[in-house]
Amino acid sequence: MTDLYLAPVVLGVEARLDELGALSTDDLNFQVILETNIEPRDTAERRKAVVETVRRRVELHGWDLSLHERGLAVSHDEHTIVLGLPDNLREYLRD
Repeated sequence: MTDLYLAPVVLGVEARLDELGALSTDDLNFQVILETNIEPRDTAERRKAVVETVRRRVELHGWDLSLHERGLAVSHDEHTIVLGLPDNLREYLRD
């Protein structure tokens, strides 16, 4: 049953990435803090906070999110799809 939710989950995650991708650097930082209640201090905390920020507004139906070297991975069992990250999110994770 979880596999049937792949399309709506991926579309929801992509829409969320588009929303975050439209934000300025300051607005993105504020949004991450607002939604996670965490002020990330290092790369590991920023990575965790970005995944949580995307996850907060998307019903995942049993799918998991994680960062991948090419973007954001949407996974369930042996299935994984990697979505590209907007430039501002990649920059946020790099700082």
